[in-house]
Amino acid sequence: MKKKLFTFLFFVCAIGSQQKLFSQVLHTENFNVVIDTAQIVKGNFTPSFRFRNLKEEFLEIENTADISIRIKNHAFTIANKIEYSFFGDKSLMSGGFLYLEYMNLQSKKIALEPFYQMHWNEVRGLDRKYAAGLNLRWRAIVKEQTALFFGIGSLYEFERWDYSGVKDKLLPLNLSPIEVNKVRGNSYISLKQNLGDLFDLDISGYYQPTYSSPFKNYRLASSFELTYNFTQYLGLRFLYQNIYDSSPIVPIDNLFHDVNFGVTISF
Repeated sequence: MKKKLFTFLFFVCAIGSQQKLFSQVLHTENFNVVIDTAQIVKGNFTPSFRFRNLKEEFLEIENTADISIRIKNHAFTIANKIEYSFFGDKSLMSGGFLYLEYMNLQSKKIALEPFYQMHWNEVRGLDRKYAAGLNLRWRAIVKEQTALFFGIGSLYEFERWDYSGVKDKLLPLNLSPIEVNKVRGNSYISLKQNLGDLFDLDISGYYQPTYSSPFKNYRLASSFELTYNFTQYLGLRFLYQNIYDSSPIVPIDNLFHDVNFGVTISF
């Protein structure tokens, strides 16, 4: 019932948005940020197909979307994703997220970013996650072709994990789901570069440590996105993302890779 409610909320919020899901870390810098441009409204959506070599063969059909609206020095971003997957002989709604962000530009260089997100990723074993936090964003370079941003802040997260993504030989005797809640630091660096009129490059990195053990319990993530623009509104996108979790809640691989290749529609 809860997953049906999640799905309903995602479809309601899919009116104009797109991005990519990663179970523990959401790569938010791949979303459009209209306050960093001269536009009033900006967004895109990207239908795609994906194959992964997980515990069993995995084929996925997904749609991701994001939209950002600017009102003077304020910007509102909504992003969502729906994944439908075939995992071996099973079909399932394997993942999705809803991301909400408000950005307040304090000066030409500094912005505040409160945010909220909820998502799940069944093939990894993440039954559900809720997180909310606040970042301080430094707009180090904002030019016509180049933009560089740094962010630092904190977030609270609640996660519920099961063992659906764990290999059989690593399964424990007790298969009860595990619930955890933590406060983490949150920092990122983001580079956006227009390579002429045809290519857009987007590279970002993230670091999310716990405050109690910042060098033992942390998450690292990075994203590389290259888009070839057929027109102003239609492009072909290659996306590579990864995440490293130093202390997974359940016995899954520490390092996870995700490669996506598809068409993107922007406005």
